[in-house]
Amino acid sequence: MNLTAIVIVAAVVVVLGAIAAGTALLVMRSWTKKALAGGGYELRPIAAEFVDEFLTEGATFAVTAAREFPYPPHKVWDALQLNGTFSWIPLINGIRYRDDFRREGALRTFDGTVVAAEERVVIMNPGSRLSVTGTKASVPLVLRSFVEDYQLTETETGTTLTWTLAFRPRFGAFVPLRWTAPFVRPFAALGIKGLAARI
Repeated sequence: MNLTAIVIVAAVVVVLGAIAAGTALLVMRSWTKKALAGGGYELRPIAAEFVDEFLTEGATFAVTAAREFPYPPHKVWDALQLNGTFSWIPLINGIRYRDDFRREGALRTFDGTVVAAEERVVIMNPGSRLSVTGTKASVPLVLRSFVEDYQLTETETGTTLTWTLAFRPRFGAFVPLRWTAPFVRPFAALGIKGLAARI
């Protein structure tokens, strides 16, 4: 095979890959818009009494990141309750509550450019703990359940926020994904670092 043929084959592969990637992004964006409008694909929510068990044993994947903020717990808590949390991360528009009432049972939406999810607050202890579970997701056939858990601990110099994200996929739940957590943890820590700008 001569050099010209190799260049042509490579160019065709690159063009086809770009078309496939563009198509996938368009499809995912359309699913995201559907989820943001109240649609989406049903997930299996985790009830409050099973959140701790899910975080430690039931989830196939879990990552925990912690960060200390030089503010009292109520200030960090108030920042977590604002609409737009995580909007400082590229391609994330933030988390928005459906209404102004922050309580157990409240619904909120995770709004990303190509993924979205509906979450329900299952544990709310103001100033100390917030746990949410997924009820819907924009991408089909990927997740069965997920939980986000935020715990605030007062320290001598402020507050430590510990954020845990855990999920169980719809298929392949037997695959031990927890070993990947150390690779994801720096990104999770970077994600919660941006909260400081909102306090």
